[in-house]
Amino acid sequence: MKKITLAFSPDTDDQFMVQALRNGRLDCGTYEFEFIVGDIQELNEAARTGKYDITAISMAAYPDLVDDYLLMPVGSSIGDGFGPAVVTRTDRRIPAGTKSLTGLRVAIPGLRTSAFLSARTLLGDFIPVPMYFMDIANAVEQGEVDAGILIHEMQIDCETQGLTKCFDLGALWHERFALPLPLGGNAIRRSLGAQNIQALTKIFKASIELGLAERRETLKGAISNAMAKLDENLGDRYISMYVNHRSLELHDDVLNSLDQLLGEGARMGLYPALEIRNHVVSL
Repeated sequence: MKKITLAFSPDTDDQFMVQALRNGRLDCGTYEFEFIVGDIQELNEAARTGKYDITAISMAAYPDLVDDYLLMPVGSSIGDGFGPAVVTRTDRRIPAGTKSLTGLRVAIPGLRTSAFLSARTLLGDFIPVPMYFMDIANAVEQGEVDAGILIHEMQIDCETQGLTKCFDLGALWHERFALPLPLGGNAIRRSLGAQNIQALTKIFKASIELGLAERRETLKGAISNAMAKLDENLGDRYISMYVNHRSLELHDDVLNSLDQLLGEGARMGLYPALEIRNHVVSL
């Protein structure tokens, strides 16, 4: 058996996509999987050292990883007119009609996250304050920062936490570029070789397909394993947003948007420009 390390984030959609694989529902041939759960920024950093064979990453982190990893065309989380929420305390609202955070201290889930890069592109030169994604809502509520960017499940019910949602980054991205917002993806180590990369990508895709085919049971398992505990209705809503046909392949509009997003990062001097289509696994 060939052991494969597979790392993913603790949010409900990542849990959903690996559920069938994790439960032994698929014929994996000669592969044996070891599953690792980590915060997305933690996984971005681990990928810089090639730590895992397959790993969830922020799409914005991929240029840092291009030498060691290919981008998988499956398992992506795409904001199709919706995305991370920019929130403030109710007594610190951004003035109506203002689409800028310039000069404000803004809590972000990491400097190589798609949430940060899209916000910097759309909302100006704010002061980023990186922190663990689960701590951001409390930091905003306590007044430690002027605003915060909520990712994963926190983005869908931020008002119930006593916060005001000022911007939806996916909606702003679509308004600016008429494209969906690529948020999370999966990368696979180049050193595994073409044959293994093809086989493992097909197994990952099969796990998502089986999860969608057995949606109700998969959702229950994903909710029970996820860090943020959603009820079934919110969980179903969240999965509808982030696990769907866009999780089974990277469509042209997503690839175009990746070019836009990563191009913004290159223009900011974060990394050299690259042509993303040259680094995606072909199925």
